[in-house]
Amino acid sequence: MTTRVDAPDTEADRQIQAILDRNQLTGFTVVAGAGSGKTTSLVKALAHVTRTRGPSLLAKTQRVACITYTEIAAREIHEEIGYDPLASVSTIHSFLWELVKPFQKDISVWVAARIDEQIAGLREKQANYKSRTHQTTKNNDAADLEKRRYQQDAVKDVKRWTYGIGADYAHGIIGHADVIKMVPEMILERRLLAQLVGRQFPFIFVDESQDTFPEIVEALKHVWSLAGGTVCLGFFGDPMQQIYQQGVVSVPPEPGWVNVDKPQNFRSSKRVLACVNAVRSEGDALQQISGLSVQADGEAFCFVLPSDDQRSDRLELVRSWLDEHSTSGNWTRPAREDGSKILMITHRMAAKRLGFENLYAAFKDQKAGGLDKAFEEGNAWPLTPFRDVILPLCLAKDASSPAVLAVLRENSPLLRTGQASHQLKAVLASGKAAVGKLRQLALDPFTAKLGDLLRTAFNDGLLELDPRMAAYLRPGGEHSVVLDEPVVDVLNAMSECVLSEFEGYLAYVKHESPYSTQHGTKGAEFERVIVVLDDKEGRYPLYSYDKFLGLKELSTTDLENQSKGVDSAIERTRRLFYVCVSRARESIAVVLFTDDMDRAVEAVRESAIGQHVQVLTVGDLLPLT
Repeated sequence: MTTRVDAPDTEADRQIQAILDRNQLTGFTVVAGAGSGKTTSLVKALAHVTRTRGPSLLAKTQRVACITYTEIAAREIHEEIGYDPLASVSTIHSFLWELVKPFQKDISVWVAARIDEQIAGLREKQANYKSRTHQTTKNNDAADLEKRRYQQDAVKDVKRWTYGIGADYAHGIIGHADVIKMVPEMILERRLLAQLVGRQFPFIFVDESQDTFPEIVEALKHVWSLAGGTVCLGFFGDPMQQIYQQGVVSVPPEPGWVNVDKPQNFRSSKRVLACVNAVRSEGDALQQISGLSVQADGEAFCFVLPSDDQRSDRLELVRSWLDEHSTSGNWTRPAREDGSKILMITHRMAAKRLGFENLYAAFKDQKAGGLDKAFEEGNAWPLTPFRDVILPLCLAKDASSPAVLAVLRENSPLLRTGQASHQLKAVLASGKAAVGKLRQLALDPFTAKLGDLLRTAFNDGLLELDPRMAAYLRPGGEHSVVLDEPVVDVLNAMSECVLSEFEGYLAYVKHESPYSTQHGTKGAEFERVIVVLDDKEGRYPLYSYDKFLGLKELSTTDLENQSKGVDSAIERTRRLFYVCVSRARESIAVVLFTDDMDRAVEAVRESAIGQHVQVLTVGDLLPLT
């Protein structure tokens, strides 16, 4: 167990424990603001159940389910409770798949129906073609229909279904999107499955509930309802931190459920917390109070700068100015060295500054086989050879270093063949020569193309490839993999990118750069945070800081949504801004790039955070130029 389990109980923790101790189990929701220690309350709830009900759970071969949003969060929570075997901690995708995996015949039925549905949709589309429908569209639809028919025949022979990032029905692979759609449907439609879930997991906790799919919330509530007092269902979240559009935002409580608020903030200084509450005040009624025994004063700034082609230079001037003029300094150092973290609205903005804009475009400009999402998460299969083999070989001290040998032992079929044939000495010499050739090719990372490096490493036996990549490099080879045209387009574009782009990308996804996206830091915290507000460069239509600050008129759609109580750009942006500001422990700096500086300065001063920030303009930075 860790310090989170042993941390002093808050009033919210005591309320949750009282709910968990009931004989007649019920449901509850926890609304915990940023920095409140929501994860601590979740960990303490898990530990409380396994400690007080452990013997009963063991006797009935039951476990406590904890559903999280990411693999990183799942590992963190599991570690916090000492890897207690009574707790099943996993992402929602993994949790749902484990529930349905034993029901292979039901999966086959669902997939077959899914393909039939897709074929029917394509046929209906074809039947409604207009005379002006482009021939390319017709050809693409015909090819798609042919592929679906092939899948329709192929799935009849699938003996075992597995789960992957992207779906490949013909080869028995269920994808992310399928799991989210399929399993809640099965729980709602198959009473036995819902009852089995309740019997297996008498306690189910959902982390980040505001970003949980509505259909999953409905399915879990169905499990709770059928259980009749033998299942406790708890949702831990914060509606103001909902930043993914598919999320339910608030979980409507069922009759008899308990609502628990956790208003403490154990993270932020006085000035930062004032900004946090100011942003939140226009969103809901929860105002946070400090839970720190000693709360620093902190600092808050807002820089209003011109929206021109000098953004990157001006951002660095801001950091230098803060180093010199703020109380804390350290703004030019990276966050991992107690410096600052720069939050931007899109990955593209960071990619431009870190030199991997072309690589970003290769994966993100086409939605191909889930590669765009995998690229964001740092686990896209086309880039794995560069991460695991090519870059480590190129960065090693020399071609004979132990690091090179370790990489070859793990990845090279050449070395494994040599060991099997008792020709290790000759194979090592061959491997060394191949590594030297690869390193020479990569000598200038700004000109070394990824496609050339990959082909060289593959042809010289330095690595084994994913079957999909092998099919790309040797389309006429012996394999059964068929690559969709969009995937081939991604691989073609990636191959033209250079090694320096991959190095910049790798530093970014490993959080070794100063930059992150405003979406990607939910749950994280940093000493100093710089929030970049730039609608023009961000190009993200779901959000608008200009509308949020009143610098741009609301659209007709925005006004209609507001009148109907539907989410609009204003509400979405407010939540995103709240997430950003609340990441800071000590100090916050907002950098607004705008076309109308005078109007923007006035808007900031009249905004909710205006009285809590020091407003500066480009003139304040000039002495450093």
